Amino acid sequence: MPAAKPLRESGGQEFLEGVDLPRAKPLRPAGKPDAVKAPQPPQAGEAASLPETCHIDGADYRQIEPVSGQIDIEQASEDTCGIERPVRLVSVGKGADRVSFPGNVTLSCDFARKLVDWLRQDVLPAAQEQLGDRVTLLGTGPGYHCRRRNNRPDGKVSEHGKGRAIDLAYFQLSEGSAVSVERDWGTETKPGAFLKSIHAAACRRFTTVLGPDADADHKSHIHVDTGCHGKDCTYLICQ
Repeated sequence: MPAAKPLRESGGQEFLEGVDLPRAKPLRPAGKPDAVKAPQPPQAGEAASLPETCHIDGADYRQIEPVSGQIDIEQASEDTCGIERPVRLVSVGKGADRVSFPGNVTLSCDFARKLVDWLRQDVLPAAQEQLGDRVTLLGTGPGYHCRRRNNRPDGKVSEHGKGRAIDLAYFQLSEGSAVSVERDWGTETKPGAFLKSIHAAACRRFTTVLGPDADADHKSHIHVDTGCHGKDCTYLICQ
């Protein structure tokens, strides 16, 4: 396993939202600057007083009130989950190019912005170029999920518990078929090549990217997050 390298400065099918930390830490250089645009106003009763307005370019979303949770009320505050600036991400793009999420996807503002950039700049163009079709639906988990890493009874809070992670299981195409991570990963097909290319692109934007090659817990999806690895948060996990 190669040594980890420092960061550059700078429909569908059901699946179980997965484990978010493998056994090893390989590499990859990281992301690009975030673009911004005014969001839609929150709906009545959702966000009466917000800490700071969230701006995400090219997405349909709603900013909601801060969320919080605790895995075990008898444990210390380090088991606390929550998002200070949460958003509910509805779709990416507009008009004929609109790509929807299948349900409520709750994420932190900063993570949602990074996710949208990856989808708009890497995933959607790759589908057009490599598959000759456009993505219309993203098969994902809910994003925010108050739990510990690896679904274990002890240990650190997962990045899902901070709204800084999401799992993607499939990509629905306009002509009706879907690219499935579980079925198509590692195959010598156009869908297989598409998945490999977007996985590689994710490793240039997120600090953790785990696909089916990471371990059996990720055989059905690609996990991405922006967790801190190492004392100075400059190490990346790309598997």
